[in-house]
Amino acid sequence: MGPADVLDVGRDAIYVMLQVSAPVMLVGLGVGLIIALFQALTQIQEMTLTFVPKIIAIFVSLLI
Repeated sequence: MGPADVLDVGRDAIYVMLQVSAPVMLVGLGVGLIIALFQALTQIQEMTLTFVPKIIAIFVSLLI
């Protein structure tokens, strides 16, 4: 196993990691944007309001 093979395995591992984590990250991003928009429209500045829905949404997406 030469250096080129090691680089190929590493590149493939990073690519698979991105494919596996991208859906969960996109769910967190979407929920975060919706909550931020809601906070901006209602002028609620509660910091914990952003964490709880994102954590729940990410947990549910991991279960699926």
